[in-house]
Amino acid sequence: MWKIVLLIIFFPCALQAFWPVYWEFGGEKRLFGPLVSYKQENNETSLTIRPFLFSYDSNEGGVYNYLYPLGRSARDKSYFLPFYLSKGTSKSDNAASDENIPPQPSDTSFLLFFNGTSSKGGYGGLFPFYGKLYDRFGKDEMGFFMWPLYSYTETEGAKKTNLFWPFISVYSGTEKGFKFWPLFGTKQQEGIKKSSFFLWPIFYKEENYLDSDDPTEKFYAVPFYLSSKSKTKNEHMIMFPLYSYSKDQYREKTKILWPVFSFTKGDDMSGYGIFPLVSSETREDYTTLSILWPVLYNQSEWFIKERRYTKKRVLLLNRYVDDEDGIFFNIWPIFEHNEQREHTDVIMPSILPVRSPDIDRIVKPLFTILEHRTEGNKSMTSFFYGLVTREDENDDNWKIRFAFLFELKKKSGKVGYEIFSGLFGINKSRVKILFIPFKRKNSGTDINNTE
Repeated sequence: MWKIVLLIIFFPCALQAFWPVYWEFGGEKRLFGPLVSYKQENNETSLTIRPFLFSYDSNEGGVYNYLYPLGRSARDKSYFLPFYLSKGTSKSDNAASDENIPPQPSDTSFLLFFNGTSSKGGYGGLFPFYGKLYDRFGKDEMGFFMWPLYSYTETEGAKKTNLFWPFISVYSGTEKGFKFWPLFGTKQQEGIKKSSFFLWPIFYKEENYLDSDDPTEKFYAVPFYLSSKSKTKNEHMIMFPLYSYSKDQYREKTKILWPVFSFTKGDDMSGYGIFPLVSSETREDYTTLSILWPVLYNQSEWFIKERRYTKKRVLLLNRYVDDEDGIFFNIWPIFEHNEQREHTDVIMPSILPVRSPDIDRIVKPLFTILEHRTEGNKSMTSFFYGLVTREDENDDNWKIRFAFLFELKKKSGKVGYEIFSGLFGINKSRVKILFIPFKRKNSGTDINNTE
């Protein structure tokens, strides 16, 4: 169906470029300035309609974005925030004929209604009246009735039953205990952990990892004193944020009037901070420096194997990044430079100083006056949504176009020009009159060669 729509859109302009209704840039067909773009390459199709913040890519079974970033439709996940969400695939997507294959996990929600499947079976409900879920939100099972009147969660044999959540809870299964929040509560998993609180969040005590070689003990009396102790690490806080101290087998760190003063030292790490003036931290494979951050300057450097990565920010919105995704550099709101392998884009202005493939494709072209792109040995420049364009491959192949009025190009060493999108044109081998090419005398060129 979408191919028919494309045919209707593009057919009137299929023969000749007529800016701003139709023009091309880097193999991409564009309509109505920055509003519509279309490209087909290597059996893959992409379409973008920016007034609706819509995009389509044929790869991965077809991916749609609409009213970006609110809506998206793909094989494994679809949503339209905040109304609809669907994740996963059903059994029929993979092997509908094999009854021995269990259904794949999936989940669908529409407003307050939800349903789904998991390895434990199907589930569903209508919030807040009634519902049950499996393998969601980090829990093996969840359920509720007239929430917050009644609800429960279960994970690895530990069950928590809530009445008038969050005020009353009872723990059963592998955990035992209860809570009457915020007055008092206790919970215990025999031989593994136990905790209790009184007048939450003021008093809290916990013993954890009792079945390991490094059990941990915590005690909080907020804000007067907080501590966490184990064989390998100790932390203490007094009248937080007045003073805090932590030490493990590798480093120790002291904070005074957090976040104003901080000092770190250790075998593989050192650092200091006087907020907001300056802070510095150095580790074996990572360093960072901030000066009057977030107002003025921040930089970080790290290594992965032998590769060095860098990130620098000036005045928060201006930054330089060199990492596994390539090189990104911008000066807001003037311009930005984005380099990935053999592909480089430079745009002006840079209204949205973010680094996102979807935003780069769907949103930024609406605000881009000057665009320069290089792909291998080919470079392309567009000014004011294609009013003036230039494309270069080498000294023998280039093209300059001013809207539909005038085009000057050189191909295979032959220079020529056209006016009014080919109404009249001339080069060394032919003359074009009313869009019809005629061979020039002694040119040796076929009359059907429109170049």
